[in-house]
Amino acid sequence: MKRMNEKLFSLAFLAGLTLFTACSDDEPTNNGGDEPGTEETTLTGTITEDVTLTSGTTYRLSGQYIVEEGATLTIEPGVQIVAVHDDVVDYILVKQGARIEAEGTASSPIIMTSEQKEPGAWGGIHICGRAHTNVEGGTGNSEIGNAAYGGNDDADNSGTLRYVRVEYTGFAFDEEHEANGISFYGVGNGTTVDHCQAYRGSDDGFEFFGGSVNISNMVVTDCSDDSFDWTEGWNGTATNLIATQESEETLGYACDCLIEADNNENDNAAEPVSAPTIENAIFIGNGADGKGVHLRRGTHVNMKNVEIYGKGDALYIESELTAQALKDGDSTLENVRISGAMVSKEDVTNIYNNDDFLAAGNLTNQTNPYADYDAIIAANPWAAGWTQSWGDSSEEQDNVLPNESELQGELNENVTLAAGNTYYLNGQYKVLAGATLNIEEGVTLIARYDEIVDYILIEQGAKINAVGTAEAPIVMTSEREEAGAWGGIHICGRAHTNAMGGGFSEIGNSPYGGDVEDDNSGVLQYVRVEYTGYAFDEEHEANGISFYGVGNGTTVDHCQAYKGSDDGFEFFGGSVTVSDMVVVSCSDDSFDWTEGWNGTGTNLMAYQEAESSLGYACDCLIEADNNGDDNAATPVAHPNLSNLLLVGNGADGRGVRLREGTQVTIDNAQICGKTMPLTVETELTENALLDGTSSLTNITISADFVSAEGIYTADNFLAGEGNSVDTNLSFSSLADAITACDWIEGSWVKAE
Repeated sequence: MKRMNEKLFSLAFLAGLTLFTACSDDEPTNNGGDEPGTEETTLTGTITEDVTLTSGTTYRLSGQYIVEEGATLTIEPGVQIVAVHDDVVDYILVKQGARIEAEGTASSPIIMTSEQKEPGAWGGIHICGRAHTNVEGGTGNSEIGNAAYGGNDDADNSGTLRYVRVEYTGFAFDEEHEANGISFYGVGNGTTVDHCQAYRGSDDGFEFFGGSVNISNMVVTDCSDDSFDWTEGWNGTATNLIATQESEETLGYACDCLIEADNNENDNAAEPVSAPTIENAIFIGNGADGKGVHLRRGTHVNMKNVEIYGKGDALYIESELTAQALKDGDSTLENVRISGAMVSKEDVTNIYNNDDFLAAGNLTNQTNPYADYDAIIAANPWAAGWTQSWGDSSEEQDNVLPNESELQGELNENVTLAAGNTYYLNGQYKVLAGATLNIEEGVTLIARYDEIVDYILIEQGAKINAVGTAEAPIVMTSEREEAGAWGGIHICGRAHTNAMGGGFSEIGNSPYGGDVEDDNSGVLQYVRVEYTGYAFDEEHEANGISFYGVGNGTTVDHCQAYKGSDDGFEFFGGSVTVSDMVVVSCSDDSFDWTEGWNGTGTNLMAYQEAESSLGYACDCLIEADNNGDDNAATPVAHPNLSNLLLVGNGADGRGVRLREGTQVTIDNAQICGKTMPLTVETELTENALLDGTSSLTNITISADFVSAEGIYTADNFLAGEGNSVDTNLSFSSLADAITACDWIEGSWVKAE
C-alpha cells in the first residue's frame, strides 16, 4: 500500500484534472518572472524557449513547470527551487525533445525542496525521452503530466542532472499516481545523470520506465516506497549507489523495497527486456519483515559488488523468467553480500535458490558494518558534502547569508556564503571550534577600507570549506587595492609544531599544534587572496594564507596569493599537503615554512614582477626554516616538493633560501630572476643534503649555487641527478610563466 500525501484527496483529484487542461501552447510563456535571477522568482506554466536559473538564487515553484520540445531549462550551481505549500500541485516536466541542464557542484548542489518539509509535499521531476520502452506499441504517457515518451533513439539526450538533490517529493494524485523524486521515462543514454539524491519522498526515489540512461553516484535516503525502481525494459548501467532507510521508530513511517525491479507487469517476456547493470552499491533497509532487493516480473540484472542489509528478505527472487535468467547466466549476481539468506518465491525455488546464490561465490548472513551515515560516507567519499544524511534537510541547512552581508565578530554556528554573492569583511571574522564557514563558488569577499583590521581566523576544531571552480574562483580582496590592505586568512589546526610548548597564531593569538596529523580544517580550492599583508607591527604582518599546525586531512589546492606585502603562503609546522599554488608579486617571501612543516607541495609557481613597474622589491621565492630558536627541533621540517617554477625580480636577492636546520626534497624545479637563485645555510641543513636525508634533483637555476657553510657545495649540487645552471633561463612576463605551467587552466589565476 502506498503512503498517501497529507494534502486532501479532493485537492489531489482536482489537481490531476488540471494536468491536462491548465496549460496549453497558447498560454503565455513564463521565463522565470519579470526579473529573472532575482530572489523568490516564481516558476510556473510552460516554457517554449531557453530559460536559465541563475547561480545562488532561490526560486519558488508554483504548480506545473513544463519544458516544451526545443526549449532548455538551465539550472546553475547553488540554485534552490522551493515548492509552494498551497492547494496547487507542484512539479517539473521535461518533454520529449526538451532538455534540463542542471549542473551543480559538490559545494553548490542544486536543491529542489518544499516549504512543507514532509514527504509527499510536491511532485518531483519527470523527464520524457525517445529511447525504448517495452509497453505495448512502444510508446507511453507519463503518469504525471500525461506526456508522451518512448521510441527507438537509445542515444537520445534529455540533458544533464549533476549534483542535484530533490527533497520531500511523492505527492499522491490518486492511489495509482504518486510522484517519484525523479522519474525517467524512456530516457536515452545521451543524457548525463550523476551525483543525485532523493531525500524523504513518499514514493520512489528514482524510477526508470524503460530507456537506456546510465546513472552513477546516486543516493536515496528515507523514501517511503522503493529507493530504486525499474520497469518497461530499462537496460542502463548504475554505478555507485547508496540507499538508506532510517528506523521506522525514529522516521515515523515504514519504507518498502530498496530496489523493486520489473520487466513488464502485463507481459513478463516483453522486449527489450529490463537488464540493467548494478555495480558498487550499499543498500540498508529499515524493515525486518520487508524485502530489500526484489527481482520479479521477468527482469534480468547483472549485479556486482553489492551489499544488502536491514530487511527480513534482503534478496528476493520472484517469477519464472527472472529465476531462469539467473540460472542460465543471462543475469548474474557477483560478490553480493546480504543479511540472512536469499529467498526465492515458492514456485521458483526449484529454478534458482539460496544454494545457487552461494555457489556463485556470494555471501549470506552478513552483518551490517555501517553504524551510521558517516560510516557509509567514509566508505564512499564521493557522497561527502552534497548529500543530506539521516535527520537532515534543507530546513536544517547552514545559515545562508544574504548578498552583501557584513562579516564580523565570532561565528559559533555553520554559515554559508552563497555562490556568486558579494560579502564585506569588517574587522576580525573568527570561526570558533565546532563551526564551519562554507564559501561557495564565485563568492567575492571584500575587506572594508577603514581603520579596522580585517582578517579571517579559523580556530582549532573549526573549518573553512571554500570551494570555487576554475571559472568561478572564490576571490578575497579589498576596497583598497594595494599590498597590505587587509589581514588574510589564518587557519589553526591540531597537527604538530616543533615550537616549544605549542604555539599561538601571530594574528588573533589563537592556539595551534598537537598530535593529530590527519586533522581536518576544511577545504580551500580555487581561492584567490589579494592585497593581504597588513602590518600590525614590525614583527606581525599577515600573510595571504597562514597554515598553523594544519593537518593532512585538510584539502588545499588551486590557490593564489596576489600582491601581498608579506608572504604568500606560510606554514608553521603541520602536515598539510598543497598543490597547484600560485604566488604573484608578494613583497616578502612567496612560500615560507618553519616549525617542522613536512607536507607535500606539487605544482608551485611564484612570479615577482620587476621592481621598476611593481613599485616595491620582493624577498625570497622560498624561505625555509626548521626552527629559528632551535635548528634541531623535532619533528624536523621536511616537505616534499615537485614541479616548481619560481621567477624572481631582484638581481641582488635570494631565490630559494634553505636554512635554520630545514630538510627538504625538491624534484623538477626552475629558479631564475635572482643573483643567488638557490642558497643553503646552517650546518644541519647542509649536512642533510650531503648525507642524502634531503635531496635536490632535476633543478635548473639561472646563476651559481651558493653554500654559506661550504658543506654542501656547488659541485655537490651539480653532481645531483639532473641539476644544472642555465644563465639564459628567464621568463619575460607573468603570462609566459603561466603558459609554462600546464596545470594552470581556467580563469582562476589573476595575471594582470
